[in-house]
Amino acid sequence: MSSHWRHDRRKTSEAIGSFFLKRFSSSTAALVIGIALALVALPVPAKECPAPQRGMSRLVPTLQKAINPNHSEADIELPMPCGGKLVLRHVCIPAEGFFGDLRFDLGCVDCGRGRLGFMEGRRKAAVSGPFTLQDLPEAWRIKLTTFTKRGDGRCPHPNDNTSTGFYYFIGKYEISNLQWKAVMDNECPGSNGSLTVDDPRPKTSISWFEAIDFTRRYTEWLLKNSLDSLPHFSGGRFGYIRLPTEAEWEYAARGGHMVSESQINQEEFFPLDGQPYGDYAVFTEPGAAKPPEKLAWIGSKCSNPLGLFDTAGNAAEMVLDPFRFSLGFRLHGATGGFIAKGGSYRRRTAEIMPGRREEMPFFLEDGAFRSTDLGFRVVLSAIVTPRDRYETLGKEWITAGTKRRQAKEDQKPSRLVIRLDSKKNLMTRADKQAETIKAVIRSALFTAESVLGYSMRRQVMMYELDRLKFMKTDVVPESVLEALDGNITKAMEAVSMVDTEIDSFVQFYINRIKESQKYPEDIFMNQMDLISQELIVEEGFSQDLKSRFDLFKLFRKHVALHKSQEGGIRPGRVLEDIFPAAARQ
Repeated sequence: MSSHWRHDRRKTSEAIGSFFLKRFSSSTAALVIGIALALVALPVPAKECPAPQRGMSRLVPTLQKAINPNHSEADIELPMPCGGKLVLRHVCIPAEGFFGDLRFDLGCVDCGRGRLGFMEGRRKAAVSGPFTLQDLPEAWRIKLTTFTKRGDGRCPHPNDNTSTGFYYFIGKYEISNLQWKAVMDNECPGSNGSLTVDDPRPKTSISWFEAIDFTRRYTEWLLKNSLDSLPHFSGGRFGYIRLPTEAEWEYAARGGHMVSESQINQEEFFPLDGQPYGDYAVFTEPGAAKPPEKLAWIGSKCSNPLGLFDTAGNAAEMVLDPFRFSLGFRLHGATGGFIAKGGSYRRRTAEIMPGRREEMPFFLEDGAFRSTDLGFRVVLSAIVTPRDRYETLGKEWITAGTKRRQAKEDQKPSRLVIRLDSKKNLMTRADKQAETIKAVIRSALFTAESVLGYSMRRQVMMYELDRLKFMKTDVVPESVLEALDGNITKAMEAVSMVDTEIDSFVQFYINRIKESQKYPEDIFMNQMDLISQELIVEEGFSQDLKSRFDLFKLFRKHVALHKSQEGGIRPGRVLEDIFPAAARQ
């Protein structure tokens, strides 16, 4: 955090304090000032970006490019076999003690799912870290203390008596092919100048179980070869490498302690400062006829506010947790496959949001599930009940119990609160219908985006199908002809599956139009105008929002057509309007 920001924030604090002290009693002013200062957003840290290429880019990477292409003073490094390094970034959670944690909103309202929005409904989650500064190697402790004294986002100052910083450490990059070879294959790429163009790409085509095995083998290597580099407690307890939990991954991907709590909880992406998603993510950008050819090298785009690269796009990332439905306030009891986060280079904008989650099967009929665009990053963590904390944990547990009981008492409504709530309910009933209409409109827009995305995907698949059919016109050996027939059959089946999805989304879109007709026209049109104004203001910041505004204008047109046409608007008309090139071939 720059001294310029600290100076500005101090001036802002003084101005707020002066304003309220003149108008309220000291106790009321203190309360209001606290609330007001909580709303002063943290500055968005300067993003870290790759150095611009001069002339032709290298076809074969240097060892530095493969290990840490974007060096920063905030980097924490662990040694790896073959002289390599695992680069980590610290994530700091301010808490009152070991039983304190930070609650935030996990998931997203609707990451372009339409009718599949049940995959990642928003819910409250909690995150904390197992380490305090005292648990860390001396060099790490000095570095992090220096950062907090300068101003390290929401991480408490070392002299803060009200809260403590608890830490976990997460990979700055996705695990690369180079790192995988060093740990799993006992190979040392680059030792004799033998790096390949694929070494700096994220490691993919591995199962969840193989990723877990990587964390085990790498931790065992550290324990044997570099024990002093790890955080440690008494009784022979040391830090270890594992996959991140979904909460750890998403909190860090959203910007962690380097963005404000309101930004963590309200934004679907970390603050972009007016820049396009393409500055931060390798993905299939709006308007692209097909995805990028392959995975990019790690760190090829700009970082998020925490200094992490490729949390959006490039390779999707496995996490430790199994998949469970999100019910808004808790997780459902049924436990499924594992979770993949962040989307890949093959995905579009809505699919690379930090809150988006995909359920992946642990197994298919031929064995453990693998995908060519699914990789992972790791965290450094530890147990949370080391023996040297037993006494402190025992005392804090008693205090924590008292605080929980007090919190319950504080939550009991007074008569005044009940009266105010009754009055508020009369007001909210009047607004509820308008909010429902707004949700219907937003749902229609997200569904239209899904229709557009699937239609573009279908177009790419049709190009490939035509190419395969054209190859059959050449004189080829019988064995090649059989293989072509098999590939053509698979391609046609894939197109058929996409057609089913498109039809389903189009029907859902029409149902949204029908739903909109149930409400008074004046209230409906008022909400349409409000959303229109919001999109007009936002469209200048992102090509995606411009595309959404175009879809909004189309939705308005379809609502009018549905009213005027006998039998309502036809699915074919909807598809032709949303994506003219998607006319069935």
